[in-house]
Amino acid sequence: MTPRQHELLCFIRESIAKNGFSPSYEEMRVAMGLASKSGIHRLIEGLEERGHITRIPNRNREITVVGWRCSWMHASTADLRAELAARDANARREGMV
Repeated sequence: MTPRQHELLCFIRESIAKNGFSPSYEEMRVAMGLASKSGIHRLIEGLEERGHITRIPNRNREITVVGWRCSWMHASTADLRAELAARDANARREGMV
């Protein structure tokens, strides 16, 4: 699982716990800081292919997290965001982006 997939999975799990249903693609896009929903779609497909989530096709907010805890890789989503920001800054500094 990539760090971005992990971050999204934690967000989905936290949103379901708080609201009782999964977030919309727009809510996920904003939370992940992406410019378009196509990036969310790719992340969701990757999580589904790896068996971390299930979806009901053609239904809004029908994502279910399959037996997974966010603490598996990182202490919190905030820690992960900080790590991703540091990686992005390093990549820009090294001229990789």
